[in-house]
Amino acid sequence: MAEAWKKYKQAIANKRQGNKKKSTSSDILKKEEIIVQRLSAEVTGKAQKYSRVGPREFVPYEHDEISISNIKDACMKHFGSTIEENMECDILAGEQGPSCTSVDHIPDLRVVHIRFVKEKITCSNEFLRVPKRKHKHSSIDTSGVKIVKSLPCSSQPSPSKAYPKSLSVKDMLKLGKVIGDQIGTEPIELFTFDIGSMAWSRNGSTVEFSIEKEPFGTGGFREAYKAQSHAPGFAHRSWVVKKYLKSAEETIEETNQTIEQHTRKVVQMHMLARNFASKLEQNVEKEDIKEMFGQTLKFKKVFLGKMQDNKWVTVEEFIKGAFTKYLNNTGILCGAPSTIRDKCECLAHFSYQHSNSELLIVDMQGSDYCLFDPEIASKNLQDGDEMLFSTGNLSTMAINNFLENHLCNEFCNLLGLNKL
Repeated sequence: MAEAWKKYKQAIANKRQGNKKKSTSSDILKKEEIIVQRLSAEVTGKAQKYSRVGPREFVPYEHDEISISNIKDACMKHFGSTIEENMECDILAGEQGPSCTSVDHIPDLRVVHIRFVKEKITCSNEFLRVPKRKHKHSSIDTSGVKIVKSLPCSSQPSPSKAYPKSLSVKDMLKLGKVIGDQIGTEPIELFTFDIGSMAWSRNGSTVEFSIEKEPFGTGGFREAYKAQSHAPGFAHRSWVVKKYLKSAEETIEETNQTIEQHTRKVVQMHMLARNFASKLEQNVEKEDIKEMFGQTLKFKKVFLGKMQDNKWVTVEEFIKGAFTKYLNNTGILCGAPSTIRDKCECLAHFSYQHSNSELLIVDMQGSDYCLFDPEIASKNLQDGDEMLFSTGNLSTMAINNFLENHLCNEFCNLLGLNKL
């Protein structure tokens, strides 16, 4: 009887445990967001708990893997405009702590508990160096440091203590006058494309950007303008607003499509290339060849934007570093041989094989492992009366050029791709 009772209790326990479905990494990556509960910087009360600060919030998650540093980066970007300078994110196991140093320490990814504390300051005999906050895959310059006069190590501030913002005398005097709205900002209505549901967001989100007057780069079709924003989710990063040249607009209209249609296809094309890059990374993980393959290529998200004058643009995160083109939209390799160029060839080969030879990613360019502005060459240039992808689609010419010149490299071989 005792044995039967023990089995019954275990069955009930297993049933209850089974009902508590935990959110997994794949859930977060699929939805591209995490639910976050912000907590106070210090414990309070007899229970010594961190108190809740505001309701739970949906935080956009743009990374391709779940890690402590990536979760912190997402939270810093989302809450950045609401916290003081030189603060850092601390992930907690719950309302009583402790701090998590590994994803395995987080009890349940359904709700991530965080707090913001003062950045730790390291000291030496001569200087205290306060590094600028560093975000992974960010365009912020992290090379500079602020050097302060020497202080004894015992003067190191507590990481939980909040400090008032340091103001220059010039800033103090500015506060004696009415501070108006920020000059030079332009509202852009942003739309997103979800490749999972193959659908566009119905309602756009208006975000204010300060856009530089002069472009920092010009291509065959568009000009690129650097921009900044203080909006949640867009602060603490530089952005690029890409506008069409007048000649490009005329060319697009000659193909019997509107500028809006073409720009939507540019974003869809980018998301397709991003999906191929993620699939390749997934295969590397699945085949357990990550150590041999090394770092994989990435495409960041791109937004469709509508300006106040009804002009259509794209908005994407600025990628800092030296620009390099690895594969032209003609399907021909560019530049000197390198590991990244070999991986670009591998990604193009991967896209061709996994699309049943229907299309090929070309025009691969970027800085380090971050790529942008890809083109898609499709076997068929049109579907009925509609042109596929963008006006840069060179179709079978680009595909044939690649097939004739591509020699499978070590990365193609690691993935077991078919010989071309």
